[in-house]
Amino acid sequence: MTDANLQEENADLRRRLEEAEEAIRAIRSGAVDAFVAAEAHGNRVYTLESADRPYRLLVEQMQQGAITLNADGAIAYCNRRFADLLGRPHERLTGVAFRDFIPPDEQALYESLLQQGRAGAGQGEAHLQKADGGLIPVFLTFNALPPDSGVAVGGLVTDLTTQRHHEKLNAALEALKESDRRKNEFLAILAHELRNPLAPIRNALHIMRLTGANGEAVSSETEMMERQVGQMVRLVDDLLDVSRISRGKIELRKDRVELASAVNHAVEAARTLVQCMEHDLTVTLPPLPIYLNADPTRLAQVLGNLLSNACKFTDKGGRISLTVEREGKQAVIQVRDNGIGIAADQLPRIFDMFMQVDTSLERSVSGLGIGLTLAKNLVEMHDGTLEVHSAGAGQGSEFVVRLPIMVETPKPPPEPTVTEPTTTTARRILVVDDNRVSADSLARLLHLTGNETHAAYDGLEAVEAATTFRPDVVLLDIGLPKLNGYDVARKIREQPWGKNIVMVALTGWGQVEDRQKSREAGFNGHMVKPIDHAELMKLLASLSSEQGGQLTKP
Repeated sequence: MTDANLQEENADLRRRLEEAEEAIRAIRSGAVDAFVAAEAHGNRVYTLESADRPYRLLVEQMQQGAITLNADGAIAYCNRRFADLLGRPHERLTGVAFRDFIPPDEQALYESLLQQGRAGAGQGEAHLQKADGGLIPVFLTFNALPPDSGVAVGGLVTDLTTQRHHEKLNAALEALKESDRRKNEFLAILAHELRNPLAPIRNALHIMRLTGANGEAVSSETEMMERQVGQMVRLVDDLLDVSRISRGKIELRKDRVELASAVNHAVEAARTLVQCMEHDLTVTLPPLPIYLNADPTRLAQVLGNLLSNACKFTDKGGRISLTVEREGKQAVIQVRDNGIGIAADQLPRIFDMFMQVDTSLERSVSGLGIGLTLAKNLVEMHDGTLEVHSAGAGQGSEFVVRLPIMVETPKPPPEPTVTEPTTTTARRILVVDDNRVSADSLARLLHLTGNETHAAYDGLEAVEAATTFRPDVVLLDIGLPKLNGYDVARKIREQPWGKNIVMVALTGWGQVEDRQKSREAGFNGHMVKPIDHAELMKLLASLSSEQGGQLTKP
């Protein structure tokens, strides 16, 4: 064999060795799943089920994007999930620099994460730019790979789109909750602020009535003012009731109630508005009494709201009817009018909060849009239903209340009603309120009814006045400067002479928790401004009788 032949054979062996080494590298890297071997009887295909094949399948099926990067940051491998995130063809991503998918303002962040990954591990949030130009939030994780792996860095790309969506929804939900909390606080504060000016007005009205100043003319004016004050009180109460119902804080005081009695109370309360609008109101009651297990005050409130609504939205001189019938085990109350009616598209929303059927400037009598909402909620709390029917605008309306009937039992004789209780026992009464007009007018009113009175205007002054004046009764505001009403009550109760003093909280705060606080502070009673003089006298009389018919004297 010549030297030339030996050199040619040596070159051929070297070429085959290089091909074998290249094949081995391909097999090790996972680039080859099978190979063809030339054998004596022909070619044979061998499939490689290598130990890392399950992991490769896992990477392809995972919900995160998986990538490997060369030392220069170009993509050496990516799974299909990564391609789907970018909205780009999978086969066109190999060899593309990963930084090409990073927005310009995040390039420095990406380089920092990649550098951390090359050194060991790096992770952080960023954005990737899709084929359509949109940005998707992602969490990037980079890790250094062994030198013999053929690539520099491996990475995981987690899509944060769904997480960001949930975070926005949660933030919106929390904002709604906060808004609802602030609304309830606003209503409570609004009610408190509205009550304060009403107190001296009501006191002044009673003073005018008791002194009989200017005869018939003043009497007419005082009646008008009393109606206006009563209307404002009902408006405030409605606002508070809506707030309480929305928070589940309202409680019904159910008792055996004759439905006709509640109807009569509602009709009487609405009579002034009916007469003012010159409406023709017809009331039809069944021949036999119907009894309900209901809160009489709330039931009258529901019917009063329906009658008031009918009056407001029926033109002057209209017709309104209230009919009570019995249908099986239900009492059915129908309130009809020939007023402005309700358009078909408004019927489904008629009981929504603040819903207004007619917002035109020409309609002089309106409301806040809470009466029907309150009525429906109160009816449902009685296990009943409230429905509305109307043929359309200008066709009038009909509201139908259905309530379960109580099984009839013999009715006990009614207790005699007390109009405005008076007492011949003169009391020493201390009135405490930081609103001087309110304190002075109430003190004067009580003085006119035969009591000895004294007024104080802050908490410390109240304690000092109680020490020297030694009252039988303290009518005490809660929100006082220098020392609040709760602390004033506690300090008075700590004194030997203060054990048996009757203390009544007079405040604009009238919710359940407010009444509980006043009881815990030592108050005997809790009244909400503006106080009704008759109710105050009745309360004082009842507290006096509980102490044996007289109050403690100094």
